[in-house]
Amino acid sequence: MRQSSSRRLDFSNMIPSHILQNIAVDVVFPYMLYQFISARLHAPLALALVALLPAGYMLWQFNRQRILDLIGVLSLYVLLWIFISDFIQNGSTLLLVGLSVSLPIAILGILTLLTRFLPMPLFFYVDRYCHTQTADHMADYTDYWHESATYRQMIRHINTIWGWTQIGFAILLLALAYFLADVFSSAVLLVTVCIFYIALTVWTVQHEGSHDEITEA
Repeated sequence: MRQSSSRRLDFSNMIPSHILQNIAVDVVFPYMLYQFISARLHAPLALALVALLPAGYMLWQFNRQRILDLIGVLSLYVLLWIFISDFIQNGSTLLLVGLSVSLPIAILGILTLLTRFLPMPLFFYVDRYCHTQTADHMADYTDYWHESATYRQMIRHINTIWGWTQIGFAILLLALAYFLADVFSSAVLLVTVCIFYIALTVWTVQHEGSHDEITEA
């Protein structure tokens, strides 16, 4: 009997090419397009047009490969909250940070924690998405989930960490916006969020890499 675990992709220091492609289409190109058309159109209309790019690419990719583009889903989620926050530009710093950044991040954290009670938590699908490009390999990943107790434990642990840290980070942003409202600019907010998710991603890669080394030993 073929062991699906042997076909599971190993972690490497390089980002898979299909992830880079999805980031380009779902994040980089929409950002560049928004910068170009936002000076010519009202922000809500510009955001709606920009959303067509990741939405169209997500549908095309699903029709072609039967794989849901999670980066595209996240991109549309972010665009939705930017669209909502555009209507409260004259609010206080605390309100703007809370509605446009803290609340979306907290919702992601809560949803991540809630998926722990499902047969497969959210981070399993994220992990599979990052390391598979075909339906057959997705099936191998699912088989590996059922075969490996240590893999299930690791994924559930990572899922829990992502859930609680996002909730904690959302609360921290609100505290910073309240106590440092005068210096908490949009640029500082963006950099802070990017550093947080980069750090969390690096930890995740290292943690799963350690799991792979133990499994192969």
